[in-house]
Amino acid sequence: MGWANPVGFTNLVPMEYNSEEELLEVVNGFLDRTLEKQRWTHHAHIITAIWHLKKYEKDDALCRLRSGIISYNLAAGGENNGQNGYHETMTIFWWELIWKFLDIHSNNSFHDACKIFLASPMADKGFPFQFYSRENILSSTARSRYVKPDIRDIKIEL
Repeated sequence: MGWANPVGFTNLVPMEYNSEEELLEVVNGFLDRTLEKQRWTHHAHIITAIWHLKKYEKDDALCRLRSGIISYNLAAGGENNGQNGYHETMTIFWWELIWKFLDIHSNNSFHDACKIFLASPMADKGFPFQFYSRENILSSTARSRYVKPDIRDIKIEL
C-alpha cells in the first residue's frame, strides 16, 4: 500500500489552515486547554499529533498526547468513559501512522508536514475502518485499551 492513494479515496479535503501560526493556534489552544470545543476536530487531533511527534521522542509524544487529550476533554466539559472522550485504540492508530509518515518526511517543516498529511488519503477520518470493523473499534474495550485490528493487519508502506 503506497502513500499516494492506497485505498482509492477520491474525496480528499485540502488543509483549512493557511499558515503555521494558525496551526500553532490549534496546538497552543490544546496545550493550555482553551481551544473551543467545536475546533477540536479530526484535523485538530492530527495537527496536534504531528506537532508532538516533531517536538518529542516517539513514546514521550504518545504519553503527552494521551494525557493531554484526557485533560483537554475534561476542561472542555466532556467525559472520558466507555462511550465518550479519549479513545486509546484510535490514538495509537493515528500516532503510529503519523510517526511513520514523519519518519520519511522528517525534513519537512511543521506546516508542510501538516499540509501534506492532511491532503493525503490517510488523513481521512474513515481510514481506520480499513483495518477495524465498526463493532471492534467503536467498542468500549477499544476506547479503554488498545485492541488489534480485526479486518487486516496494519501494514502501511509509505
